[in-house]
Amino acid sequence: MTIEKLPSGSYRVKQMIDGKRYAVTVPYKPSKKEAFDLIQDKIHNRVDNTISFRDAAEEYLRAKSTVLSPSTVRGYRSIMRNLPTWFMDADLAAIDRITCQKLVNEYNVDHSPKSTINVNGFVQTVIHLYYPDANVSVTLPQRVKKNDYIPSHDDVMKVMDELRDTVYYVPLHLAALSLRLSEICALTIDDLNGNVITVNKALIRADGGYVLKPTPKTDASNRVVVLPPELAERIREQGFIYEGYPNQIYKCLTRTSRRLGIPHFSFHKLRHFFASYAHELGYSDSLVMELGGWNSDVMKRVYRHAMNVDEAKQSVASDFRF
Repeated sequence: MTIEKLPSGSYRVKQMIDGKRYAVTVPYKPSKKEAFDLIQDKIHNRVDNTISFRDAAEEYLRAKSTVLSPSTVRGYRSIMRNLPTWFMDADLAAIDRITCQKLVNEYNVDHSPKSTINVNGFVQTVIHLYYPDANVSVTLPQRVKKNDYIPSHDDVMKVMDELRDTVYYVPLHLAALSLRLSEICALTIDDLNGNVITVNKALIRADGGYVLKPTPKTDASNRVVVLPPELAERIREQGFIYEGYPNQIYKCLTRTSRRLGIPHFSFHKLRHFFASYAHELGYSDSLVMELGGWNSDVMKRVYRHAMNVDEAKQSVASDFRF
């Protein structure tokens, strides 16, 4: 008897008995006893092959609960809520390419191509956990490239001036220095030492609330950021970074840009602004990635730093004043 892990993450138990090969695939690593029982059930036709896609998806989430992030699980749960009942209740073994194509065609009517592609990815993953060799490939809608507006330096200055005396000034300024919203909301006054702030955690949504994650999105995200002296002093004076809910910052930014007549841009676009403006100021690609916590091994191999990283951090604190 052999137990092998498949590329999909599921496990296949195989055994040759009296010249006949038996195989069972499950979405978890079975013990030797479980593997033996699975083969015996297969031999005696006791294997239940009538699992629905709904039950298979639930089993997938259960099996992967220790390795999937809370945000990923939340996203999968959202997908499952939006899938049509006829598909959720369908027999997993009966789902073929035509069934999956029907789902994609139907789902794409009321959803964006990106959402449809994400749904198909989840569906394919669940199916391949139980049937690794299943051919359920489909034709997907073409992804529409969004032309999201990245604010100019003048736009950012106008927003900062408008909100300078509010609790939103500090988080917006930090975003313009490359910090993610999850990183900003996780910061405390203890993370500030002089003019240097340490970024090593993130606040993410989970189970209907928020949880503190020890490390941010990637290893490169763990970093220190040198702040303009006046911003560091502002934080010390008020005694905190930001104490409200993350979505309040989104709403404030939307209201402010509308009031100022500035094209709408999301909070995350301030991070894009940082990269764009840093390039305008002459910072190299690899340096911008390191300062902003981006991670690309290829880019790091191709590009060299234009200046010493410590010097660059001091330079950013001077260049990104608002």
